[in-house]
Amino acid sequence: MANYTIETKPAFTVLGIGTILTGDFPAMGQQKTDFWQRINAENALAQLDGLNDYPFAVNEAINGEFHYYAGREVAPDTTPADGQRLITFPAGKYLVITGSAADQMGLYNTLEGPAFGEILPQLTDYAYVGGPNTSYVTGSDETGVHGEMLVPLVAK
Repeated sequence: MANYTIETKPAFTVLGIGTILTGDFPAMGQQKTDFWQRINAENALAQLDGLNDYPFAVNEAINGEFHYYAGREVAPDTTPADGQRLITFPAGKYLVITGSAADQMGLYNTLEGPAFGEILPQLTDYAYVGGPNTSYVTGSDETGVHGEMLVPLVAK
């Protein structure tokens, strides 16, 4: 099982560039990969003036649609430009999963799979009831890319 903790986190905001995912989960996985390839090829994250250089991947369901964003953490009073969205993560309890992979998409996949397939179903005191969740890169070295996933929780 993946390394995880349950931690209280302060509120934070991500400024994201997004897309809408369609189809089943395998199709969405390929859409996420294609989206990141485009974001990286266009150097789009460099245009976002964030609080740090960590790239964030955000999943959010809005009105029955699956939205997916690439972004950076920003101050909550940031004004988004056209085609950008502020995604607010409230202060509170979060499932925090850490991991490593060979590359950025591998990291996101390494974190998302265990979060929803293994860890959340086994939690007895907390539940995920929706809201945005995010994975982000915290660094890289000769062994690969390292990062975390944050999933908001409520007490059962």
